[in-house]
Amino acid sequence: MFNFADIRVDAKPKENQSVVRLKTNVWCDSKGLHFRKDLQFLKRLSFGYQIIEEDASNIGALDTFQQIINIDECVDGIYEVVVCNESHDYESGYVDGYDLKLIKFER
Repeated sequence: MFNFADIRVDAKPKENQSVVRLKTNVWCDSKGLHFRKDLQFLKRLSFGYQIIEEDASNIGALDTFQQIINIDECVDGIYEVVVCNESHDYESGYVDGYDLKLIKFER
């Protein structure tokens, strides 16, 4: 039976959503074996502040890829990028470090 008390009235809609497509390519040619992972920004599904795009422009692609803690476990598909493992400055309380995580995107 449906219970109206289970509905959260104070639930706010998302303010930020960063959605990417993960593609993996592996190939061989005369120079050797190659492995490539691509993250494409999906602008039509994203809105608000784009953390992964901002990090890539500020700290570079390599450091941004290294911030994604589960990139090796993810198969090709569409994912939402979320912030996790935030650390805060002891004195000010501001966020001074974080990691990124890919979560399977459901429409």
